[in-house]
Amino acid sequence: MVSLALSLAGCATAPDDGYEPPGDGVAKGCLQVAEFAEPMAHGVGLSSHLEWRDDEVSEARRAFEIERWDELGAHLIRRDLSWSILEPAKGEFDFTLSDRTVEAAEAVGGEATGLLLYGNPWACADSDEANTPPDDPADFGDYAAAVAERYRGQIRRYEVWNEPNAGVRFWKPVEDPVGYGELLIEAADRIHAVDPDARVSLGGLFHPPMFLTTPGPVFLGEVFDAHPQLADHIDAVAFHPYRYPMTAPEEAETFESMVDATCGLRDQLAAVGGGDLELWITELGWHTAPDAFVTGVDEDEQAAYLVRSTLLALAQGVPVYQWYTFRDSGDDPEDQEQMFGLYRYDPDPTDGLDAEPKRAAAAFATLTDQLGEHDRIEDLSAWLGLDGTTYAYLLSGGGDEVVVLWRVQGEASIQLPAAGGVQGTSMVGDTVGLEAGDGAVEVVAGPDPIYLRVEGSAFAARADTEGG
Repeated sequence: MVSLALSLAGCATAPDDGYEPPGDGVAKGCLQVAEFAEPMAHGVGLSSHLEWRDDEVSEARRAFEIERWDELGAHLIRRDLSWSILEPAKGEFDFTLSDRTVEAAEAVGGEATGLLLYGNPWACADSDEANTPPDDPADFGDYAAAVAERYRGQIRRYEVWNEPNAGVRFWKPVEDPVGYGELLIEAADRIHAVDPDARVSLGGLFHPPMFLTTPGPVFLGEVFDAHPQLADHIDAVAFHPYRYPMTAPEEAETFESMVDATCGLRDQLAAVGGGDLELWITELGWHTAPDAFVTGVDEDEQAAYLVRSTLLALAQGVPVYQWYTFRDSGDDPEDQEQMFGLYRYDPDPTDGLDAEPKRAAAAFATLTDQLGEHDRIEDLSAWLGLDGTTYAYLLSGGGDEVVVLWRVQGEASIQLPAAGGVQGTSMVGDTVGLEAGDGAVEVVAGPDPIYLRVEGSAFAARADTEGG
């Protein structure tokens, strides 16, 4: 669970005999402080397509990915626990393949997120397409209960279906808020009956407005309209705030910024009795396919957007963020679906040559390292006098405090109080030389976030907070 608090403006003070920030900056989002029940890094991970098969190529890819999870510090691993594979015939379960994902995540100190989906040929009389919902939600409930029983104490979070508002792809033949709500309630109740400690989320909604899909907030409203007591059955709402076109997470001219989208969903849930539900981002990424219909970003932008979007989510109280995805599945410059990965495509993983990392891989590993054991994030923008395009967050609650800074476009010099030494780290883990003098340090912020580890009590006296 996450505890949310709102800063009281104008109460911040500087360390004794040190630099006093000017104040009057632009606070970001609807929250300025978020506190979590466990370290923030424990909620950061990957939406993965870990190989399950036993052929040589699959085994090589699986071994490579699991080893990288540890290097990346990816704690949460989201993987399909496909109904049709786990229950090929009614009442006959085989968990051999799903065990691999759960055990692999545990082996590197992480955990799996259980993604329960899609349909099953024997459970639908009219279609054998995998993305068709079952005729009887109770059949899906049996599967959900069996998975929860199998992984009680191992899987703490479940997500029911994927992007059910994109019916043309994932809930055939067309999205159905009434039917999806019935299936969700059935699955959630069955999971909670088996494992009361498990947390169950509405399936990740494809958030932006796109042709042939119902926008995420609209579909969410329709599900709650059809099932007004839904909040009594679930623990979270997952969403996928992709950017189409592939703009920066802070950009708000094409459509709402990522922060505005998050705050809007929280307001929407509060209005329907779901104010206590968590928000999870179980997929988000920027592809690097240059010739796709929706042009991708370059690899430098991908890395920067990964870090910035993760911190923006955490700062708005989102305890789960899973990047999409681990590796590219191909190298076709016209196919966006092939090129969302942290690692480039490796056509032959058995040749002894590892897949090449994109810059985003180093950015991911540096981010999780800097998050460390910190369980609190605070927006320093107002205190430091920053404008609406310059961001500063303080990570605290575990070890030395860390300040992370960036500017959406261009560069800006920022002064911070520094009572002791300051260690600078670039977005990809390189050391950045900095010197503090007269109680302050000056940093040039640009689109690539920079981390400052501050010794002493430079930020010990800041705004008081009140519970949110």
